[in-house]
Amino acid sequence: MRFLKSKQYTDAKDFSGECESMVVIAKGQSMQGTCKYGTRGDYILASPDCPYKFVLGLYSVLSSKGTSDHHIVKVDVTKCANNPSHESSSNNNKITKKRRRQCKHRTVIKITGTAPPSKGI
Repeated sequence: MRFLKSKQYTDAKDFSGECESMVVIAKGQSMQGTCKYGTRGDYILASPDCPYKFVLGLYSVLSSKGTSDHHIVKVDVTKCANNPSHESSSNNNKITKKRRRQCKHRTVIKITGTAPPSKGI
């Protein structure tokens, strides 16, 4: 995790706002666990050149009791017009433009409606 942070990756957990999720924090742990006993953490990370940014206050960990041994990590994202972290360095701009050219055939699918709650196994 430290390596990815040093590469300017953004952790969705930093956008949790004031809300506290009702999920276990294991004794001796400094973070909220995302599994049944709070001993492991799942992450949602965004690379520095990601065209989306996390929405402040809309990160949450939801209980998935009865369906999985890991809880659901949820975050809302919004598309940003440009990524200001890359504007300061011309070398980074060249890399970003090159990557954007390579990813022209990306399709974004919007999911509408909600699925019925799962009863578990």
